[in-house]
Amino acid sequence: MKNLYLILSGLLLGINAFSQITIQQADLLQPGDTFLIHVDLNPTISTDLTPGADMIWDFTDLQNDESNFACYPPSDDLEFIDEFPLSETYTYGPGYIYAGPGGTAPMNNWGYLMTFTNSQGLFAEGFYSDYGMGYRSTYNTPPELLMFTPANYLDEEVNISYWEVVVNETVEAPYNVDTLYRRDVSKTLNCDAWGELTTDYGTYAVLRIHETGISIDSVFGYNGIITYFSTEVSRDTINNYYFWAKELRNPLMTLHCDYEDNIERIDYLMGAIYADKSELHFTDDLYIYPNPAQDIITVQGLLGKYSIFDIAGKFLIEGRFENNYQIIDISTLQCGYYFIQDENGSILKFVKN
Repeated sequence: MKNLYLILSGLLLGINAFSQITIQQADLLQPGDTFLIHVDLNPTISTDLTPGADMIWDFTDLQNDESNFACYPPSDDLEFIDEFPLSETYTYGPGYIYAGPGGTAPMNNWGYLMTFTNSQGLFAEGFYSDYGMGYRSTYNTPPELLMFTPANYLDEEVNISYWEVVVNETVEAPYNVDTLYRRDVSKTLNCDAWGELTTDYGTYAVLRIHETGISIDSVFGYNGIITYFSTEVSRDTINNYYFWAKELRNPLMTLHCDYEDNIERIDYLMGAIYADKSELHFTDDLYIYPNPAQDIITVQGLLGKYSIFDIAGKFLIEGRFENNYQIIDISTLQCGYYFIQDENGSILKFVKN
């Protein structure tokens, strides 16, 4: 009887270890969250991407070709926030958005990808550019779905969205033709697998979301309500796998694949600072003092070259640690939240006041 009890206990433990999860709104990003994303640009790992239940994936020992921040500050203080009434947060960077569940944005311009969450999921409302095509707002119509909630195994959502940019507007109409650039995105988010994923960040129960679809870029020539020509410029296949875990508020890992499911790039989570929680994956021998600080901080535990970024992910200061601790002058920084990262990817947050 004792042996039977032990066998049953072992089976129950096994079931609990690989139990299926549901991704809820609380598991999505929140204003003030920041994520450290490592990128393997030339993955050599081979894995089975077959859909299924109770799967086991091992993605340890990936290369780190880039370390990027996905910062999501609150959007309240943006001077153009009235143009994006739904958005609660944003991430700043190039139009293709280098980290996180990115969504489409106009061409390769720099600016603000405006996002929000609700009970139905995570959405991109639009993009405000401040470099490349001038200061202007572009809207996803309707908002583009980046992740839906609640999400369970075998659930599926379809999203069709587009944005338009006038790239050659003229004041001489009706004699000249204006040029409009448009991207149409049609995609499906399918919860095609669940199981356990191990990366260098840890082992988690995950739900895998397979994002498939197509984006079509077109150019239109128009004058008033008359369209004189339309040309398809390009079309791209969308084929990504997102591995979501409870409470991480960002995909634990994202696989960017070609149309034949060959993995071309892997983004994987290696650090997180939450607006309402403590830092994750940072050891006790890493610290900044004083914090908050006014002019000078002392940093211990970081190694080699370091970089300082603001909460929007903009690079500001760089230097090199010559010892186990370093005194850094921050007197030129504006008041606010900042992050310091070393060449190994370790990251700390500090406040300038």
